[in-house]
Amino acid sequence: MRARALAPVLAVTALTAGLLVAAPATQAASPVRETVPLPTIAPIAPGPIFTGALQDLKPRGYFEREYVVTITNPQVYSYVGDSTEVTVSPAPTSPQGDYRSRIIVRAPSNPKDFNGRVLVEMMNTTTTVDLDIAWEHSHDYLMREGWAYVAITVQQTGINALQGFMRDPQRYRSLGLNLLTPSAAADAAQGARDPSLAWDLTSQVGALITRGGATSPLAGYDVRNTYLTGQSQMAGYAVTYVNAIHPRHQVFDGFLVAYRGIRATNLQYAAPVDGTVPNTSGSFAQRRLAGGGAPVINLQTESDPLGFPSGDDSAVWRPDANTDTDRFRLWEITGSSHNDRWGAEQALNILERDFGLPFKPACDWTAPTGVNDFPTRFAWNAAIESLALWAEKGTAPAIGPRIERANGQIERDAAGNARGGIRLSPMDVPVATRGPISEGGLFCPLTGFQTPFTRTVLKDLYPTKADYARAVRKAAKADVVAGFLLKEDAAELMRLARRGPAKEAETIREY
Repeated sequence: MRARALAPVLAVTALTAGLLVAAPATQAASPVRETVPLPTIAPIAPGPIFTGALQDLKPRGYFEREYVVTITNPQVYSYVGDSTEVTVSPAPTSPQGDYRSRIIVRAPSNPKDFNGRVLVEMMNTTTTVDLDIAWEHSHDYLMREGWAYVAITVQQTGINALQGFMRDPQRYRSLGLNLLTPSAAADAAQGARDPSLAWDLTSQVGALITRGGATSPLAGYDVRNTYLTGQSQMAGYAVTYVNAIHPRHQVFDGFLVAYRGIRATNLQYAAPVDGTVPNTSGSFAQRRLAGGGAPVINLQTESDPLGFPSGDDSAVWRPDANTDTDRFRLWEITGSSHNDRWGAEQALNILERDFGLPFKPACDWTAPTGVNDFPTRFAWNAAIESLALWAEKGTAPAIGPRIERANGQIERDAAGNARGGIRLSPMDVPVATRGPISEGGLFCPLTGFQTPFTRTVLKDLYPTKADYARAVRKAAKADVVAGFLLKEDAAELMRLARRGPAKEAETIREY
C-alpha cells in the first residue's frame, strides 16, 4: 500500500539521538557467502496479537504464535556509489541495550501436515501499521498446501503502532528498532522509517528458521525451503535485499517481489534534501532485480508503477531469464489494481480492530462504479507455487505476456480494458471495465475501479448463464495449462461463474 502515513508524528529525544555514533565502515566486501548469526527469540504470552490472523485458524489445523526477536551483532550497510557492492559497519549501540522487533508465526499444528516450505514476509507499514499483505492474499492457498508463514516487523514505524495497541498496551513495550541517528531523529516525519536494521533482522530470522534447531520458532518441523516476499513499499525493501544483501547472506531460496515501483529502498536512512526525503535509490543497478541465480518472480498489477516513467524503464520491465546466474520472471496481471477489494477489506478490518480506526474512506465513486474486485489473489497463489517449484525442482515458470504500452501508458480495448498481460478468466471473459486508478483520497486511488457492462451488453456477449459459465471454464482451464492459475483456484472461478455474468459484474461502492 502506498497511501499517506496515518500515525501521529514521532517523538524522539535529543539525548537518545546524541548517544548514537556510527562506527567506521569496512572495505567493500566480495559477494562470498557469510555466516549469518542467529538472533535470540522469546515467546510473547498468549493474547491478542497486533495484525493477528483474521481467519479462524484452529479449524484449519493451524496455530499462530508471536515472538520478540533480538538481533545479534547487527550490522549496517552502505552502497559503493551506484553499484550493488556494499560496505559494512557495526550498528551503533542502542541506549535501550538491544535492538528488538517481533515476528508472527503461523504453521500447521501437526508437523506432519507441514510441506517443508516457509513464506517469510516483511510486513507493509505504509499505513504506519503492520499489514500482512501476502497472507491476506494467499492464506487459503498457504493453509491448503501446508505452508508455514512468518511475518516480520521491520520498521520502527510498525513498532510505534504496536506500542499503541488498544487491546494490550503493555504487550510490545520492550521493542525498539530505530537506530535513531541524529539525522534520523531530527526528521520526525520519516526518521522512524530508517531501514538500516531491516536487512540483518530479515536475514537472521530466515537463518533461525532454517538452522536454528531447538531455538527456531519452527523447532520440530522439517524446514526445507524458505522464500521472502515484500509488497508495495516493502517491495522496495525486497528489491534492495535481493540485490545487496542476498549475495552476501544467501539465506532464502527465492523471492516474490509484488507491486513494486520504479525505485528501490536505500540501505540506510537518507537525510532530507531541499525538503524531500530521498528514501529510495535511483541507480539502475540497484533497481534492477538480479538474484544472482536465486529465482525471483516480480508480480505486478496495472497500477504498478504508479505514475509511469517516460519511455521504457528497463530496470523494472527487464527481460525474463533462466540461467545459472539470473532467474527472473515478470508477471503483469491485467485487470488488477494495487489494492483490490479482497485486500482492502482485510486491511481495513485490521486497522479498525488493532489501531482503533473506524476507517471508512469517503471515496469519490458513483454508481455503478465500485472497488475493483479482480481476483489478484489467484495470481499470488500461482506465483508462490511457481517460485517454489523453480527453486526446488528447477521447473521454470511460464513467461507471461507483457501488458501492452505506448509512450509509457497502457493500451486499452474498446471496452476500456488493458491489452496483453496475464489475463485470467475475468479479463478473457469480461463482465466489466476494470482500471487501476480511482478518484478520492488516501487509499481510494489504489483500489482502482470496476464499471459493470450494461445488461444489454452482457446479454449480447453471454445469452445465457450457461454460455457464460462455459466461457469461464474454457478460459480458466487454459490458464491452468499455461501455468498462471492453480487447479483449485480455477475451480473457484468456475463456481463463481455459475452465478451468471450480471452477478459477477456487481460492485461495491464503498468499503
